[in-house]
Amino acid sequence: MSNRRTRQSIAVWSFCRILLALLIGSAGAEAKPLRVVSLNLCADQFVLALADRAQIAALSPLAADPSFSAAAERARGLPTARPVLEEVLPLRPDLAIAGAWGGARVVVALEARGVRVVRLGLAAEFADIVAQARAVAAALGEVARGEAMVAAMTARLAALPRAERNARALVWEARGFTAGQGTLADAVLREAGWRNAAPFAGYGMVPLERLLAAPPDLLVVLATATSPSLSEALFDHPALQRLPRLAIPASWLACGGPETLRAVEVLATQ
Repeated sequence: MSNRRTRQSIAVWSFCRILLALLIGSAGAEAKPLRVVSLNLCADQFVLALADRAQIAALSPLAADPSFSAAAERARGLPTARPVLEEVLPLRPDLAIAGAWGGARVVVALEARGVRVVRLGLAAEFADIVAQARAVAAALGEVARGEAMVAAMTARLAALPRAERNARALVWEARGFTAGQGTLADAVLREAGWRNAAPFAGYGMVPLERLLAAPPDLLVVLATATSPSLSEALFDHPALQRLPRLAIPASWLACGGPETLRAVEVLATQ
């Protein structure tokens, strides 16, 4: 009888230890955020792709504008807020995703109130996009969803045709604004098998005269609006009519994110 009671006591004690461990683990686990605010256009893409719609308290004001946002379709119907204190604080967010610029006062105010803020830098390579996807997914408690996104992006890049060519392409925006080496547009060109024809690193201007003096094999023009504007009139200059051209939405290169692959895929087929 004594041995039986001893075994029962041990079993009960073991069960209590397991239950206590489960309770402690559950209490220590960080709950998924319920009110997520995106403070930046570039953060919008990741929040829309990785969070449940019910979690999103607000996106940036440009989220649903197709002229700027590559994820405008998914953003429709969701609330937006400017990255200013009077609009963000009343939303009572428990997670904010911030970009490389804008909303500095809001970020400081949220962190002072104990709200978690994830800061995303400027993406200049696809490795940066992968790292940001994982950071946002972890903050949302959606690690598996983030890894699925990374796997899908990696598979799409691996499936691209890898043509052996020495052709040069120039990404040309309104008024001749150009992305040089070390930029996201440069990474897109390289992934698609092109060399960047910009004669500098970073961002700068390539006037029409300079472009015509050393014309690229492909001119990639970025439209920044849904309707033509005076800033884009340079695209229609008669001297450019014989130059091979590809027009893509500016939203595809506005931010580093899952939608950036659309630009690579189109350029890889040229």
